Amino acid sequence: MAIVRPRAALAIAGDRRHPGRSGSDLLVAIIVLIFATQLRALIAGGWLGFAVDGGLGARALVHTLTDTLVVDLGFLVVGAAIIYVASGTQRDLGRAFDFVCAAALPLLFVDLIASVVVYGAQLTVPRAAMWSLSLTSYAWTAVLVVLACLEARKPTEVGDVRYARKVGWAVVAIAVAGIGIQALWVARNLERVRPMTPGDPAPQFALPRIDGAHTLGAVVSITPGKVHVIDFWATWCTPCLKAMPRLDALARAHPDVVVLAINIDDAEEAWALFQERKYAMTLLAGDRETADRYGVSAIPHTVLIDRNGNVRRVYRGGTANLEREVEALLK
Repeated sequence: MAIVRPRAALAIAGDRRHPGRSGSDLLVAIIVLIFATQLRALIAGGWLGFAVDGGLGARALVHTLTDTLVVDLGFLVVGAAIIYVASGTQRDLGRAFDFVCAAALPLLFVDLIASVVVYGAQLTVPRAAMWSLSLTSYAWTAVLVVLACLEARKPTEVGDVRYARKVGWAVVAIAVAGIGIQALWVARNLERVRPMTPGDPAPQFALPRIDGAHTLGAVVSITPGKVHVIDFWATWCTPCLKAMPRLDALARAHPDVVVLAINIDDAEEAWALFQERKYAMTLLAGDRETADRYGVSAIPHTVLIDRNGNVRRVYRGGTANLEREVEALLK
């Protein structure tokens, strides 16, 4: 109903005979969205917790959930406040949250449909298209918030909902397709989901150097016969930034060691930071595929590779004893 008959959906949400109904529907929609769009991340996080460390696995799962929900949950608070203020003499905080839970459903539907189409067709979506889609979903949701403000003052009749049920089953079908696509990907790419452990051959990659604020340079890969230290980081990650000086000192002390800093968020900001601090490490622009192949579920994530191209150690969350282990490999 939130898609095809929003006034009816809001009427049910605001009906005090059904308190909390829209909230429970929203919770179900969130669970469906997570499984249909983030199943491989959930499996990777669970596998990491089981095979490596329970705390790291929990952090990876929490990171996946917060990435999916933080914006939507923030909208719930702001939207409920707007509806509460606009309700006039009919103000009821619980009712306002019921209204906003119904109004938030289009955010999840757009995310679900877009993610299933992109994953299923293996599309590369330009940033402009992503922004347009996001603005469309928020504009749609904003209209529902306005309707909720009107509904809070003057309730309407629910009416016929049979067509809405058909649309609901279509949404269910899309969600099932999304879960199937994710499950098929996991079945075909178990090595990219399995946590990387010492002794594994290091996955190959070809990533461009960041040579300027808006410039990507030559492609860099693993150099045979060299010891490598590969660090996955982001400009917003405080532990990553704290580890950078030690990695830079390692690169300067051992010119024969290849130290690669793979940025996974913003190439322009990463370049500015490297220029400001005069780091000697090689700065690369990361991608989702490389991060997946190296089992990056939380950062900082640092990998030590020996001269034979095998992983000697994976540091998750810190690089204690990295210098000592590098020197041992050089000897």
